[in-house]
Amino acid sequence: MAVSIYLETGAHERVAHVSDDLDESFLSACHAAPEGSVMSGVFYVGDTMFNELQLEQFARELGQIPEERKTDTIRQVADMARRAAALHGYVFIAGD
Repeated sequence: MAVSIYLETGAHERVAHVSDDLDESFLSACHAAPEGSVMSGVFYVGDTMFNELQLEQFARELGQIPEERKTDTIRQVADMARRAAALHGYVFIAGD
């Protein structure tokens, strides 16, 4: 299953992009997230969008992943979440 993750401005202009890596580390982390967490709301099929109200929690949850499980993809998505919050924008996750 492949996902593409986009950083969007408040006007939905896409300014950054990352694809989940081959071992699907981002999706795996979302699947392992506790029920009710923001990360657990990522859809595997279909699209997910986090707004600025959700992005702070999303970035915090990504930051709580143990270092040994953080891949470049997870680090990039965490950075995108922080940047999107600062822009009053969005993180848009396009599922397969």
